[in-house]
Amino acid sequence: MEKVNLETSVNHHIAISAIMIKRVFFKILSNNDLDITPEQWNILYRLSESDGLTIGELSKLIYKDMANTSRISQKLENAGFIEKKRDNNDKRIYKLFITSEGERIHSRLHQCAFESTEIATTGLDDENKKMIIKTLKQIILNTENYLK
Repeated sequence: MEKVNLETSVNHHIAISAIMIKRVFFKILSNNDLDITPEQWNILYRLSESDGLTIGELSKLIYKDMANTSRISQKLENAGFIEKKRDNNDKRIYKLFITSEGERIHSRLHQCAFESTEIATTGLDDENKKMIIKTLKQIILNTENYLK
């Protein structure tokens, strides 16, 4: 059996990178007096791009299970950033919509996300950034295919 060396493990470096990027984003949000999490921002981002999503649709977009997506959404609804409405065609289904307050904070969050990205990619040229994105998209595809 082959042993894993964490110093050369792609998975380990991706995981550590994700943890550190999330910490930076939390710090930037805190420095800007924004009481919101990166996961909550992800939902606001998705709803600003495509308003009126169900919990199921949203959970696929943010790579969270439906229970976590529902819990995070409930916090955003309680804060007045999103609202839940029954579907016009199927009254059993609820859809989520970003509110004007959600739109207002969303623009501030975009700046925080941009700042976080700038910090994480300092020293990388555009070509390297494109290569990283291409590689990570392939890793996401590989893992999605395995999990199907």
